[in-house]
Amino acid sequence: MTAPTVVQRTTSVRGHDGLRLAATEVLPAGELRGTVLLLHGEGADRDQGGFHVRLAADLAGHGIASLRVDLPGHGDSEGAQAELSLSGLLNVISAALTHLRETIGPGPAALVATGLTGGVAAGYAARRGEEVAKVVLHNPLIDYQEHFADANSAWSGGFLGAEAGRALLADGHLRVSDTFVVGRAMLNEVFWLQPRGVLPVITAPTLVVHRAGPPGAPVESSRSAIEALTCPRRLVEIGPPVEAHWQAPAIRVTTEWLLGEH
Repeated sequence: MTAPTVVQRTTSVRGHDGLRLAATEVLPAGELRGTVLLLHGEGADRDQGGFHVRLAADLAGHGIASLRVDLPGHGDSEGAQAELSLSGLLNVISAALTHLRETIGPGPAALVATGLTGGVAAGYAARRGEEVAKVVLHNPLIDYQEHFADANSAWSGGFLGAEAGRALLADGHLRVSDTFVVGRAMLNEVFWLQPRGVLPVITAPTLVVHRAGPPGAPVESSRSAIEALTCPRRLVEIGPPVEAHWQAPAIRVTTEWLLGEH
C-alpha cells in the first residue's frame, strides 16, 4: 500500500512587532488529528539540522499538521539575533499559534521546542495553558541566568566584566557560538525571567527528551525540571551508544507522546 502524500508549503508568520518570520507548514493528506508548533534552538533554523523535517513528515503521516518557523535573525526570517529577547520569543510563539489556528486548525496546539526555546515554551504553556495541548522539550535550556551569566567567565557576581562590556558596547552583542549572538536585551532579561519557577503551573502533559552529547543544557537540568512539573510528565534520556543516531528514537517518542492519552 502506498503511503499517503503529505502537503508541504512555504509561508510566513507575521510577528506581533511586524517582523515576517519564514515558515513551513506540513499537512496530512487525510483527517487532521491535531496541530503542533516546532521551535528550533539558538543558532539553528526551522529545519533544526534536518530533525524537524523528519519529525514533521512523521507527524503528518499520523494526521498531525505542523508549523515550523525561523526565529527572528535566524534562517530566512527578518530581524537580527542581537535584538532577540525572551519576551520576544514568547511573542513568536503567540503569533505562530495564532497562524496555526487561523490557517490550519482551531483549538489548542502542541509545542515542541529545542534548546533556548525550551524554557520559553514552558513559560508560555504556564501562562497560556488554554492554547497549549501538549509540550515536548528537547534538551531544554531552562536556567537562563546560569547559562548566560553565572557559568560564563566574562561575568562575576552578576556583573559583566569590563572587557566583555566594551565588546558589547562596540558590537551590540556578545558571541555565544559560531552561529549565535546575544544582545543586551536578553542579557538583562535572564536575571528576571526564570522558567523553572513556573514549571509547577503547567497543566499540559509534558515530555522532556534529553540526549547525551551536545553542550549547553546539562541532563541534571532536565531531571530537576521533571521533578518540578506537576502535570502528566515523562523524561526520556537518549544516551550511549545511540547518541550519534538520536533522531529516530527522539522522533518516535515525540510522536507517541503527541498521539497518546495522558
